[in-house]
Amino acid sequence: MKKTLYKGELVIRQGDTKDKYLYVLEKGKLAVQRAVNGVIIDCGFLREGDVFGEISMIIGVERAATIMVASDEAIVNQLDRSGFLDLISRRPEIAWKVLTSLAVRTQALDEIQGQISDSKVLRKILLGKD
Repeated sequence: MKKTLYKGELVIRQGDTKDKYLYVLEKGKLAVQRAVNGVIIDCGFLREGDVFGEISMIIGVERAATIMVASDEAIVNQLDRSGFLDLISRRPEIAWKVLTSLAVRTQALDEIQGQISDSKVLRKILLGKD
């Protein structure tokens, strides 16, 4: 289902568990924010052609970020699981785009985890603390 949204409107709210859709941004720009310990962190933007929300749609976990319209207008295609399966059967490049996005995010998280581990080791060596 295509939805037209306007500046400031929410597409996804962090923590939501009821929304089980994947989205394809067809037009516009969306802002991604996360609340961490009560602090709002701007994480970047989604642009036309970007796919998001796949993790919650696939495994049913809560939304990891809030996504809102940053441009004057945005059009998103909202797909449930069966709609997504139908789409990738017709357009396999969408499946590849989702897999690539997941791989890039996994790599980024691995790098962050490595930096955190390195910091803990260095702190233990220098300060004798965990």
